[in-house]
Amino acid sequence: MAKEGKEKKKGSCLKTVLIIVVVIVVIGVIGSIAGGNEESNATDVADNASNVTEESSEPIEQTEEEQIEYTPATVNDMMAALNANALNASDTYKDQYLEVTGTLGIIDSSGKYITLMPDDDFAIVGVQCYITDDSQLDIVKTLSTDSTVTVRGKCTDVGEVIGYSLDIDEIVQ
Repeated sequence: MAKEGKEKKKGSCLKTVLIIVVVIVVIGVIGSIAGGNEESNATDVADNASNVTEESSEPIEQTEEEQIEYTPATVNDMMAALNANALNASDTYKDQYLEVTGTLGIIDSSGKYITLMPDDDFAIVGVQCYITDDSQLDIVKTLSTDSTVTVRGKCTDVGEVIGYSLDIDEIVQ
């Protein structure tokens, strides 16, 4: 009977030690996750601050708009390229900064986009141009369908079903 009491006491001590070890490991893991992010964020902030300081010492007076070069394109040429080979059209136009000219076909009633259409009465897709700020919206309010419009922006998507998507940087008047 004394032997059974020692074994029960020894077993309960092992359980207690095991529980304490597991709790310490769990606390350590949680602490490293929480503390690790703060350290890496602090390092990133320090690195970014030193990069800004280095970049600030160089005299750069150009704005982002001056650095972007827009490639001229017409909706007719873009749609012909899309109809001939959608994959090639995507490689040519996607993620490019374009100055696109076409006929204004659709003005969205919620003011989110306009669509430039090719010179084809039966066309159902074109270049959907997304309005990105209030100054563009004010310009769109003055436009009418069937007028020729030129927009500058970045082509964000190309597809044979949806045509082209472009985020407007500027509406040229």
